[in-house]
Amino acid sequence: MKLIHLIITLILISTSQLVAAQNFYKFKNAEGAIEIKDSITKEMELRGYDVYNESGKLVKHVDPSKTLAELDQDRLKIIEQRNEEIKRLQQIRRDADLLRQFTSIGHIIRNRDSQLLALEQRIRIQNSKEDLLNLQLEDQQHQAATYERLGQKVAKPLLKGIEATLNQISNNQNNRKLLEKEKIRVEKSFEQDIVRFKELESVRMALRKNQREKQESEPIIFSCPDTKACNRAWQLAQIYARDHATGKIEIITNTLILTSRPKEDEDIALSFSRIPAPEQKMLIVLEVSCSTKEAGVEFCKSDKIKQIRNQYLTYIKERITR
Repeated sequence: MKLIHLIITLILISTSQLVAAQNFYKFKNAEGAIEIKDSITKEMELRGYDVYNESGKLVKHVDPSKTLAELDQDRLKIIEQRNEEIKRLQQIRRDADLLRQFTSIGHIIRNRDSQLLALEQRIRIQNSKEDLLNLQLEDQQHQAATYERLGQKVAKPLLKGIEATLNQISNNQNNRKLLEKEKIRVEKSFEQDIVRFKELESVRMALRKNQREKQESEPIIFSCPDTKACNRAWQLAQIYARDHATGKIEIITNTLILTSRPKEDEDIALSFSRIPAPEQKMLIVLEVSCSTKEAGVEFCKSDKIKQIRNQYLTYIKERITR
């Protein structure tokens, strides 16, 4: 009997401790009034609540459960982040392929010109073929007109020949249009490659500036103090390129200004690249280049080139606030 009494006593003590350890939940209802409950309700889950122990001490705060719209928004955000990461990895692979495939801007331009030349030749072939087909059609139509003048029916083989020639002309025109579209695609594709290659090259040059051995090949870097100043400096860079390069500006984008490549001994080419820097700032990198011929290399060491390089930062700083 004593054992049974002891067991019952222990059960009662445990039960009283559980009751004593009961938590309470405080939340604001739909009217904004504070309510306190001893159990969690659906309304509390929707609105969020605070958990207090038996001593009235705040144990934790539980945020409101998300609505279906919010959950959908979270899922979309995760998908967007995943897509951005995929794009980033794809860009890394494209950059690696670009740097592996080409060694310089000139290399890219030579490949572009080679492909465009091949397309131009194919277009000329299509044009020549069409000229011959048009002559053939004129001859066939002349023969048909002769039949009609004589009051005779046009021979079926001739009618079929005219129809076949018209189909060939139509197909030829379609092929030429496709080649023209391919030419535009190639030009745009290589322009993107040139821009991206220059961006990558400028980033590498900026990072390795202090390691470069030849002062005359070192890039000139303008650090933008803010976005407005950077946009103004970019406009000034276009003017500087126009005034100091011997060739015309071939490419202008938000990140690259590139003049035509130097061919003669005293030709001067300028390129400006706008690249990101730490702390959300931007750098504008100027590079001056000359012909790769021996005379061009020597010319690039001349006072004229040094002057173009040395005056750039002064030019920008004097005009940027105007």
